[in-house]
Amino acid sequence: MAKRIVDIVKDLIRDKKDIKIAVDMTAGTGKDSKFILDNTDVERLIAFDIQEEACRKTKDLVGLDPRFSFILDSHAHIDKYIKEPVDLIIYNLGYLPGADKSISTKASTTIESLEKALGLLKIGSRIIITVYPGHPAGQVESASLKTYLEGLDNKAYSFLEISYTNRPKNPPYILVIEREK
Repeated sequence: MAKRIVDIVKDLIRDKKDIKIAVDMTAGTGKDSKFILDNTDVERLIAFDIQEEACRKTKDLVGLDPRFSFILDSHAHIDKYIKEPVDLIIYNLGYLPGADKSISTKASTTIESLEKALGLLKIGSRIIITVYPGHPAGQVESASLKTYLEGLDNKAYSFLEISYTNRPKNPPYILVIEREK
């Protein structure tokens, strides 16, 4: 039986044994942050989101964990807050479940943050992006991301797409980028 996309992402996170610093670029309801804190040896996890509701939901789920900090700002501003190399960066694109669907990640800010995030990756580190092309903003974001990532230096970064191509209605898929050198 095929796994759900979210379970594949969890496997990709668990597969990274040496996570010291991680960044959740789209905190949302906090499930990715909570999973990273509970299932890795992360020493520091920084989560970003632009919505107060996401901040509240994430902090409620994560609780008081000294390894965790939340930044109420766009992930496009990652360079203002994080200067040191990181081991794992995760994105879960789209909109906050159960909230205003008109507030969604945008191709322009996602790519801006991704350009900055790539510069923070340690060699052997990974960025995992879950893409939801089933809504109009997600379709634009999906196409823009693929175009951007296809232009990466293949000697410096490996880029993998994981998808169920026979599922109807533009199913979610995963992009994985690893820094090679």
